[in-house]
Amino acid sequence: MTVLSRVREPEYTGENRCWPCTTVNALIALVLAGVVDVALLTVANASTTVAGGAALAVLVVSAASIWLRGYLVPGTPTLTKRYMPESVLRLFGKEPEHPMPKAGDTREVDPETYLSDAGAIEPCDDVDDVCLTESFAERWDDELTAIEAPGPEDVRAVFGLGDGDYDLDFREEAVILERDGQRAGEWPSRTALRVDIAGGHALADLDRDAWAGLDPIARGRVLNGLRVFLEDCPDGGPVEMKEETVESCCNAYEVVALTCADSGERVLEQRVS
Repeated sequence: MTVLSRVREPEYTGENRCWPCTTVNALIALVLAGVVDVALLTVANASTTVAGGAALAVLVVSAASIWLRGYLVPGTPTLTKRYMPESVLRLFGKEPEHPMPKAGDTREVDPETYLSDAGAIEPCDDVDDVCLTESFAERWDDELTAIEAPGPEDVRAVFGLGDGDYDLDFREEAVILERDGQRAGEWPSRTALRVDIAGGHALADLDRDAWAGLDPIARGRVLNGLRVFLEDCPDGGPVEMKEETVESCCNAYEVVALTCADSGERVLEQRVS
């Protein structure tokens, strides 16, 4: 192991680099260099050559630290996650990723109202809550049994996506939908994708005109809401709900996660607002 590899922190460099952290620390480095230059000139009565050399040395050491470690000031990643406003993070393309649609992304649709009007959910018999109707639960279960490995054409049909070259990238913990080489959608697991495709088929069977009237973002929002009602995973085992903290390079936030108890696959991750 080289000296550089021991100093380098892959968690905050390369593809994982947090550009807000890098920018803030670069500004701090410039300020430090300026302070050193002014201090040597005014307090120590040093020559401009000595003061300039010292300031340059501060900049070089600072740049090396930022390049190798991702930051200059210790604790910067934690401080950035905790205190940097999301409006600033957006400027660097680091807005927290979560499944909640943003205002203006879709025409108005309330998942619970849509599911209730479609006949998919109704008030529970024994608790003050809403539950799947027996007929829809059976329909959804039949679709889950019939669909074991949905492909990109299944996704395009269920979500009403436009023409294009679609592909599914199955990663270790997520499924990415790509359209013409660009990311177009994401699911936390293969199970979540399967649940959505089966749910979309079941909802279309209930009221095809109503389903056709929703744009892709609205359909995604309704299917996100439907996942909450999943009690057993398609491959067996119950669905567990828990709260946890999700961290990226630049931020951390609380989510409610639905996970298959047996496989560990995540069905839904909803940010706690």
